[in-house]
Amino acid sequence: MKIGVIGAGIAGLAAGRELAKAGHEVIVYEKSTDIGGRMACRYAGEQNQIRMDHGLTYLSAESSWFKSFLEELQVHNILQKWEGEFAYRNTNGEISLYHPECPYFIAPEGMNAVGKHLGRMLDVRTGTNVGGFTHIGEHSAKKRTWMINFSSSRTEGVDALIIATPSRQAYGLLNTTIDEIETLNLVKEIDEVIYKPQFAVLAGYGNTDLPDWNALKCEDDIIEWVSNESTKRKQESGNALVIQTTGEFAGKHATDNKEEISEIVTDRLGEMIGGWAALPEWKQIQLWKYSQSENPLNHDFMEIEGKDTPLALVGDYLNGNTIESAYLSGLKLGKHWCKKYPV
Repeated sequence: MKIGVIGAGIAGLAAGRELAKAGHEVIVYEKSTDIGGRMACRYAGEQNQIRMDHGLTYLSAESSWFKSFLEELQVHNILQKWEGEFAYRNTNGEISLYHPECPYFIAPEGMNAVGKHLGRMLDVRTGTNVGGFTHIGEHSAKKRTWMINFSSSRTEGVDALIIATPSRQAYGLLNTTIDEIETLNLVKEIDEVIYKPQFAVLAGYGNTDLPDWNALKCEDDIIEWVSNESTKRKQESGNALVIQTTGEFAGKHATDNKEEISEIVTDRLGEMIGGWAALPEWKQIQLWKYSQSENPLNHDFMEIEGKDTPLALVGDYLNGNTIESAYLSGLKLGKHWCKKYPV
């Protein structure tokens, strides 16, 4: 069976890998130039020489399936344990050390290495924007059940579809075919999902000595998490922090001037840990519009039940709102479809 996956985040890649291992032909369409979603890494700094995880800064696992996946990544030298100290700042401004309940793991070569590992068996087509799809149906002379319509006006036929995007984008895609098949219930349910955005401010401090902690968890109106990227890998171009905001702050200021936002964030960090933090040598800012769902739906995945309408939704808004829930959503759909549609 030829299966099209829309979205190359961890949910889509996990589903695609499981189905490809079973012998299905899997094609993953991704509108951006890289894969992995918020498992993202970029070269930042004045000369773009500092590697920084500006989405998810670490991975941890609770379920046995995700623990097995992290073990696989360690065997392939993609992940290693984030050794060192972690700090917590409470609402009174007091900073203390804490020990994570589950170990934190980091990717020395960058978090996007995780997505690349998941997608290595797949035909992943980056820079490909899907505009919608059309249900052809079993009574048509056409060979494939679905026709994917790309923004470039090109089309491609597939036997089954997996939509592995944030729910708001899945909503838009489903609405392109709502008059043709029974997708109304899916559309109604995912329309209820609300996302919190998040700003990530990348700040470089040259040879300034940074705190000893790997990361700082904050109880604050503006800053939620600070990752000391210099503890993950040797940065010859200087030390750097990734400062992640709260969803409430990002929601209020999502359309504001980004330079002003980055100033507010670094100024706040300076108040929290020292004036030096408000004066980075350089800084960049990224807005994650769909950072985390506030009200995930109580399904591992969602699908249309029909003789000739294989279509499913996976993502981090299903049975949780973490990278682990996204992986499990894709993995469980993949296993389900391997049984439902044997090669």
